[in-house]
Amino acid sequence: MAKKVVSVYGDISIKSPFNSDQLIIEISNFHIACIVKLSIKGELAAVEVYNFNSYEEEWYDIFQDIRLKSKILNRGFIDTRVYFNLPETVLIPTDFFKNSSSASEYLQLVHGDAINQIVKTETIDVEPQITVATKIKRSLMDAVNSNLMMITIHNSFKVFIENLMSPERTYNHSLMKVQIYYSEVLVGLMYNGKLQLAQLYGQNSSEDILYHLLNVLQQYNLRPEETTLEISGLIEIKTPLYENLKKVFPRITFELAKDEQIVLHDFTKYSKHFLTPYLNLG
Repeated sequence: MAKKVVSVYGDISIKSPFNSDQLIIEISNFHIACIVKLSIKGELAAVEVYNFNSYEEEWYDIFQDIRLKSKILNRGFIDTRVYFNLPETVLIPTDFFKNSSSASEYLQLVHGDAINQIVKTETIDVEPQITVATKIKRSLMDAVNSNLMMITIHNSFKVFIENLMSPERTYNHSLMKVQIYYSEVLVGLMYNGKLQLAQLYGQNSSEDILYHLLNVLQQYNLRPEETTLEISGLIEIKTPLYENLKKVFPRITFELAKDEQIVLHDFTKYSKHFLTPYLNLG
């Protein structure tokens, strides 16, 4: 069953069966985040996050369970943006991307056959340009289409990489951007102003997370003491995870949500970095 782990609500009273507010949903194999932005002011109105295990439950049942518990999905939205955050993703330099067939070939080469899966691609607005391609289970896409309306499909990697490669950043060493989720961790690595890697890994402990980060650096012959670690998501100071990371990475910063993103009073229940991975989608 899906467990509601975040619930932040402002003015989301039901005024009509359908409304022009924007619904943003992020879907991974272990969580679904629902975010409402008001159409008039563009302000954040509500956030819900649910944890589950899609390898043990059917997507149809997961969505039905969430709908019963959600104060957001009992409304209708005519602007719904669905972001997929899935491990079966590849980054393709746009110069090598020809069409959807080439995306399928890259995915098959890295992640195996795409039987009963749908391939979706999206352009990442960075220089040089990159195309991100993802395999989505047909059962998941069917559940999305059955439960949501007026949707556009996006990729969480696009937002993550555009943030990581923002021209506003300056680099004179390596930067590792890490977003920690329930049972997953999204890792991006920049070195000398160039993207080296962006990948979603499974994790069940602080040791798993530390292993993935050190393994990535080892692949590129980089040293943790010379790498800035920018983290957000499910991590707090004075926890075993943070203490373990601090022993290895002397340069740790938190990516904090912007003040205008956390205007709702209920946000005081959470640290300012806790919901950053979801709020960045909006």
